[in-house]
Amino acid sequence: MKFFFPSVLAAVALTLGQLLGQTPSAVPVVVELFTSEGCSSCPPADRLLATFDREQPVAGVQLIVLSEHVDYWNTEGWIDPYSSHEFTERQQRYGSALRVQDVYTPQAVIDGRLEAVGNSSPKLKAAIQMAMREKKVPLQLQVSRSEKGIHVELHAEEKLPRGTEVYFAVAEDSVESKVSAGENGGHLLTHTAVVRSLTKAGKLAATESGIAMDLKTSTRWGKHLRVIAFLSEHEGGKILGAAVAEL
Repeated sequence: MKFFFPSVLAAVALTLGQLLGQTPSAVPVVVELFTSEGCSSCPPADRLLATFDREQPVAGVQLIVLSEHVDYWNTEGWIDPYSSHEFTERQQRYGSALRVQDVYTPQAVIDGRLEAVGNSSPKLKAAIQMAMREKKVPLQLQVSRSEKGIHVELHAEEKLPRGTEVYFAVAEDSVESKVSAGENGGHLLTHTAVVRSLTKAGKLAATESGIAMDLKTSTRWGKHLRVIAFLSEHEGGKILGAAVAEL
């Protein structure tokens, strides 16, 4: 892992918003959907997340989506192959920070600041419109394949609060599952931006503006991958800036 200082890295950002033809002024807003293949209310939320990702329906916003499959539904007859206790714990930290009495699925957390029912388009759009008003740190993200997996370089274009945490997520698109048991038994489910790994890269000091590292990949993952980078006040805290790049 390497840290960069302001004069070291001058990179060209490659973001999903640019790939979709959006203007650079679009405000990045991160939508994390906590979902499960064992929950019958989740497939509509999964489809809504995919629609938001594809259509980018909120003017002036670059939506960066993450699908995080929790594991507390795995006792209901179906073990979600994309689930992880790591995401359950992440959702619980958000629940504490946002003072949500009980976490649930499908739950969407927007920029670590707000939460909404994940299958409600009006509530999601309202939360996104609120989140876009918050100041964001502009980020430049470069990704490339390497012998070790995926090489990432992230650069912040302005001074960051001391102790800002950096995260990299590798997410897989075009994911399908034929569910054979549980509440969704017999259904073919599709997912977008399924988080395969979430790496806490470290904290940035006030004098640092960037970081570079290699992320491990797996042969079990498909070819349609994207990398999401975001800055957080602390683990389970507000997101201060984000960027996304496709491989």
